[in-house]
Amino acid sequence: MNKYDIAVIGSGPGGFTAAVRAVQLGAKVAVIEKSFTGGTCLNCGCIPTKFLWQALKTKQKIQKSYEYGFKAVLEPFIFANIIAKKDRNIANIRKGMEMILSSHKLDVINGTALFKDKNTLTILNNVRGAVSKDMICEVFADKIIIASGTKPSIIKGSAFDGNKVISPTDALNLKEIPKNMLIIGGGAIGIEMATIFSGFGCHVTLSECESCLLPNEDKEISEEIRKNLLRQGVNVLTSCANALDDTGKYEKVLIVTGRTPNNDLGLENIGIKMVKKGFIVTNKFCQTNVENIYAVGDIAGKNLLAYTAQNEGALTAENAVGENFIAADNFIVPQAIFAMPQSASVKVLDFSKYKDAVFGKFPFTASGRAFIESERTGFVKCAVDKTTEKPLAFWIIGAHSDELINTASQILKSGMEYISRETMFHPSLSESLLNAYEDALGKCTELVKNKD
Repeated sequence: MNKYDIAVIGSGPGGFTAAVRAVQLGAKVAVIEKSFTGGTCLNCGCIPTKFLWQALKTKQKIQKSYEYGFKAVLEPFIFANIIAKKDRNIANIRKGMEMILSSHKLDVINGTALFKDKNTLTILNNVRGAVSKDMICEVFADKIIIASGTKPSIIKGSAFDGNKVISPTDALNLKEIPKNMLIIGGGAIGIEMATIFSGFGCHVTLSECESCLLPNEDKEISEEIRKNLLRQGVNVLTSCANALDDTGKYEKVLIVTGRTPNNDLGLENIGIKMVKKGFIVTNKFCQTNVENIYAVGDIAGKNLLAYTAQNEGALTAENAVGENFIAADNFIVPQAIFAMPQSASVKVLDFSKYKDAVFGKFPFTASGRAFIESERTGFVKCAVDKTTEKPLAFWIIGAHSDELINTASQILKSGMEYISRETMFHPSLSESLLNAYEDALGKCTELVKNKD
């Protein structure tokens, strides 16, 4: 039997970070991975999605090059070539991650982990994606970190067949653009997929069962995204409770209605507590009800974001190796949606408690940098505590909002009492954060005065 200080199940963002940090702290570590290094994020999630989004953005920039005095003709493209380039990029990033794991002298075991008891994992061989009964080895570890992630959810009355009814993973591997596609699910992934496939020539219908897209997002941002999708030719349907009733006319039906935990790990053998949907219950230290077992990232069902999983992985390694427990601090968590243009938001944890917030807004049409980049669609919105003048939240829709939100997050995380103009380079889009903040307080000098 192979013995370790820590065994990590899964090599996605949470598991990868936990394993490397544990080795840095002096632990003997094994990582058990049943598929590819990098997990969902790298192989069939945020990385390939953003690559295709960037490919579409490049296509659009070529088409708009006349705005800078160039005359460019976009040659017909072969979508399969874009997919092949995407795959090469992912393979290179994966190779880099594998080199990092190798450099830290930890053991990577390819197979499926099942709990035999709270310290012992039976590792089974994977055959063509299915789990066999052939045992590779057994792993004993003082501490075990579960970072097994999630998989696409299916809705009642349907099943992924990889042909007509497809998952996000299937969609990211299509070699040709379908003539038409029904996307069921108006959350972030559904919107991103609608943006990408419609941008490459597919007639897309986006269906959402709630009364609006992104029902948990700021309503103004949600509505702006809907308008932009309509301008791009996407047919947006809301309040659609029976989207599966009319699938016959579509070449592809893409279901993006959430994620299901990968919890088929023999958790019943050790009495791990789970919520009704199957996510593992953890405390603020990422610890399960079994003292030596932790769970990080998507499997714990909190944010389902790569960067919060990384944060949890790092602190869990500290908790598992050290003596002083560190609580997960996912209080300021930015989120981004890659529509066209993209949007992003961040707010303080107790934002809903503020009853005396004032709001400011700065449109990109008033930004010199937005004019320079020919990216005048969108705005920045800011919420400010009226009494203390402390910024509380930012919402952005427009070019580079996924980068701007990092600055906004640091503003909130640092507890800044106000935003100072001399800290903002000019001309920059970052100035829009300041201008929206000042507009909330009636101090913005960069906007036309509203008529009384």
